[in-house]
Amino acid sequence: MRSRFEGSVPGSANSRTFIETARRQQLIDAAVATVNELGYHRASLAEIAKRARIAKSAVVYYFSAKEALLLELVETVFAALDEQVVAAVDGVSEPAARLQAYADAYLAHVDVHRQAVAAAVEIAVSHRTAEGTPLYLVADDADTALLRSILRAGMDEGTFRSMPIEVATGLTESVLDHAITLVQRHPGADLGELRAQVVPYLLRALRAQDD
Repeated sequence: MRSRFEGSVPGSANSRTFIETARRQQLIDAAVATVNELGYHRASLAEIAKRARIAKSAVVYYFSAKEALLLELVETVFAALDEQVVAAVDGVSEPAARLQAYADAYLAHVDVHRQAVAAAVEIAVSHRTAEGTPLYLVADDADTALLRSILRAGMDEGTFRSMPIEVATGLTESVLDHAITLVQRHPGADLGELRAQVVPYLLRALRAQDD
């Protein structure tokens, strides 16, 4: 599994100094607050600088344009989500248990990092590529490789019902992404009940039917 927008931001984090990394994270945090407060289109570098309590010229030193900063925000947020999910399923072999670990980690991450996730989704929906494609539609099979592998393994061993893998993946993603919709609508929403119900719901929906 990889970050959904990998490759959209130039440069390598591996070559950055500690101070540069810390400063860029400070600006990303300020951008999260700005996007959530003002929306994508009004989140200018000047507004981000104000919330970071630094001069706009300092922002421009690290990010030449608003788009560069906001795209790095998206990359950073979804990379962190991916890392959390990958770590959760590592060492788990049985498909149903892997799906539970995947879903639990996904929802827990959204719950804890709700402000950053909400801002990243706002940007992904609002930003368009040079070709005019909304950023959230820029995707390929690598984005869902881990989830598809879990679902496919469950179908192959008879734990999950047989269906087109694209359908199973899309339905599972839709259920998990409801958590993001909730925190976008109500930033302080309690996700406890959703987190308690999602895994049993998915396992019942995907369970192979008795003949």
